[in-house]
Amino acid sequence: MKQSAEGLSSVDFGHLKSAIDEAAIVAITDRHGVITYVNRKFCAISKYSPQELIGNTHRIINSKFHSDAFFDEMWQTIVSGKTWEGEVRNRAKDGTYYWVNTTIVPFMDEHGQPIQYVSVRYEITERKLAEEQLNIYAKKLEISNQELQDFASVAAHDLQEPLRKIQSFSDRLKLKAKSELKPESYDYVERIQSSAQRMQVLINDLLTYSRVTTKAQPFLTLDLNEIVGQVTSDLVILLEQSQGTVSFKGLPLVEADRTQMHQLFQNLISNALKFSKPNTPPVVTIESKILDHSPLPHKGPACQITIRDNGIGFDEKYLDRIFTIFQRLHGRHEYEGTGIGLAVCRKIVDRHGGILTAKSSVGEGATFIVTLPLKQNTGDLK
Repeated sequence: MKQSAEGLSSVDFGHLKSAIDEAAIVAITDRHGVITYVNRKFCAISKYSPQELIGNTHRIINSKFHSDAFFDEMWQTIVSGKTWEGEVRNRAKDGTYYWVNTTIVPFMDEHGQPIQYVSVRYEITERKLAEEQLNIYAKKLEISNQELQDFASVAAHDLQEPLRKIQSFSDRLKLKAKSELKPESYDYVERIQSSAQRMQVLINDLLTYSRVTTKAQPFLTLDLNEIVGQVTSDLVILLEQSQGTVSFKGLPLVEADRTQMHQLFQNLISNALKFSKPNTPPVVTIESKILDHSPLPHKGPACQITIRDNGIGFDEKYLDRIFTIFQRLHGRHEYEGTGIGLAVCRKIVDRHGGILTAKSSVGEGATFIVTLPLKQNTGDLK
């Protein structure tokens, strides 16, 4: 029994051919591209018989999806003796379309001229359809998000003017007609002002949420110690009123949007101070570590920052809910706020290619965990 240079017998080659025929769609053409062999799978997927295919060219299954330049590039590659790989949409005899992942291997003579081409294909129709649906969904989602951002921005701006008038005229009414108003009427005016103030806060928070992407700034190398220091300085009155403390040290340098990092830590620290236990001064501890094995899809080193407090905590079954816009775990009369702050935090962290989550139990405080890449990959969203 003859053996080839690679040590395979003719029987072995026969077995190899049978295995390939079972697994793949195979065709062989001569140097001019005329089909000389097709296997059973080729006939099954194209709906053509061997007699219809042999002696013909692959134009018989051309779907007209690809440009002439696409096939010119394919032909130039294999004529030069190089293997061509790509994804091709073909048309079956019954008019249906199918996608194949194709590898075409040229076989050359002693003069470097092609004598035949062997193509091995695998059907990927389902995957391509899924990709198409995913692309359609992503496009619709992109449009929807843009419309939402436009609506939030326009609506917020359009609401500012009537709201300012409500606030202005209610102030005048209190000032000029205070002596003429009955206590009950005066209380109504104060309630109007309180509602207008809540509306103003809501509009500002909504604008902040919509601007995470629309008003984004370029990423710069930032010292998070400096950022957190600025935040605690901004919150000095709240810290004094609550007798709270914020401790931090050894925070890393990261490539990030300065304004958004300030917003992120301001929201998280403010939350920790706000949701404190009665008669218990809030204590906020911020620590970080560099991760040897990053959980992020982002390539490169990452850091994990924990913001831990001794407040009222929350039930972890509400973990996803707390990061959803307008969601609140407590009534407005218990704790002020619009339910947008943590949604803004997650959106900021998402934009930076990171992960934001939390751990907590009722009455035992909460720990918010921010995982961020130390450096942003080229091409990240700005």
